[in-house]
Amino acid sequence: MNTQGELIDGLLQFVTLAEGERKLLAADLHDQTLSDLRELARLARRLFEKPEDAMNQEVRNGLAKLIFGLEAAMDEVRRAMENLSPSALDTLGLIPAIESCLTRTSQSCERPFLTRFACPGKIDDLELTDTEQLLVYRIVQEALNNISKHASARFVEIVIIRDSDGLLIRVSDDGRGMTVSGDLRRARGIDNMRYRARLIGAELTWLRATGRRGTVVELRLPMEVLMPEGQ
Repeated sequence: MNTQGELIDGLLQFVTLAEGERKLLAADLHDQTLSDLRELARLARRLFEKPEDAMNQEVRNGLAKLIFGLEAAMDEVRRAMENLSPSALDTLGLIPAIESCLTRTSQSCERPFLTRFACPGKIDDLELTDTEQLLVYRIVQEALNNISKHASARFVEIVIIRDSDGLLIRVSDDGRGMTVSGDLRRARGIDNMRYRARLIGAELTWLRATGRRGTVVELRLPMEVLMPEGQ
């Protein structure tokens, strides 16, 4: 019978494979779908920018709607690509990618919220595999998605602290807060966050904000997760 450690290793390998497939899908969207949409948008814009006497008003109105629709579809493809394979994680690293995710989530909301990102000290020695970094990123990303969809927050803060116990990532907002404990049990996104945390041996907790409205999500990676075996 497999030990718990062997089971987790197997699950991590599965997640690695699944994320590899996500990257391939994101690459296909970029190389084919987005490229086709971009070419259609260029063609429509070239036609639209011809002199007015070269086409009637009905055709111009139709082209204007086509351009708007194509550009909106391109934005959706870009968002899907970023969700499938976060580019900032590959190019910048975990900590800057989390900061970028915070900014991007605010900007994508109908009513953007104010943000603050704090990471005292330099954190560049995390011995996490690419898959482990991705799982941490996905947990924070889901916490921010929950805020943007449900919290009606005006201010969101992420604080990342490295101490003798490990790494703490705290996501807090001033929104409506969690209502009942049952919300934590039923929400699929929260179940996914818990599942990812278990895979990397991290602790994940939800707290009410002290002295104000809102919710605090804390993700703690203990020191043994951050350091390679033998250190």
